[in-house]
Parts: sequence; structure tokens; C-alpha cells
Amino acid sequence: PYPIETLRHWYVTVCGGMSPELALDQIGINREALERNTALDPAMDRVRVAVLGRARRPFLLERFFRVVPLDERRPEAAALSPLGEAVFPEGDDVLRPKESPRTGDEVILNGVASLRLRLFTDPDAIAKVLRDLLGDAANS
Repeated sequence: PYPIETLRHWYVTVCGGMSPELALDQIGINREALERNTALDPAMDRVRVAVLGRARRPFLLERFFRVVPLDERRPEAAALSPLGEAVFPEGDDVLRPKESPRTGDEVILNGVASLRLRLFTDPDAIAKVLRDLLGDAANS
């Protein structure tokens, strides 16, 4: 049933635990749940993480995590996400030492900034914006 989209590109899920199979900049979610319940693209999107009900950090101090689809290639991490729970890297204070998620905590995965800023990682989109800007300047 997780992640659940509560606002556009904001997803709520439960922290399934920590795994050494993930790098410090990764967050894992069951592959099927990720594909079925989100619009996140693991190849491009990054998410900010917040524990529901706790204070958030200022945007410029936020960490962004790559979303990793969990399957048989990461069996330990996948076992922690049977229903689409978020799995975090082991041995890291994901947010701040006192505010890192614990198993069972509800967490928000916020993909808004990544989806809106995708423009900057898409060469075709950048070229279109430049053509539009130069076209407008040439017509002025």
C-alpha cells in the first residue's frame, strides 16, 4: 500500500529499517510499490526526507536521496520493504542525529524539487528554453 501520494509528488510511507546494502545518498523502496504508487523515476529523481510530525530543515540544508528500486539484487534491503516501506542507509544519521527515522516512523518523501528542476538535467529541455529566450530577444 505504500508509498501513498498525499500531495502531488509528496509521498508518505513507513520507515522499514536500515540496510548496509544502500549507499549514504540512497533510499530504497520495493520496486513494484515504487512503480505502482509513485511517479518517481529512479534514474533521475531525488527526494528530500522528513519524519512526519518533526521540524524540517531549511531547504538549502536538506539532503537529497537517490531513490533505489529494491528487488533481488539487494535482498536484505528488499526484505525490509515488502509493502513499499522506505529503507535508509545503515550507519548514517539520515537527517540529524536526534531526528533520523526509526523503524515504524512515518516519513515523507518529497520529490517536488527534483521533478520541477528536472529541466536542468534534460539537455533537450535546456535547448528549448534557450531557443525560446534567444527567439524572444531577437524579436525585441
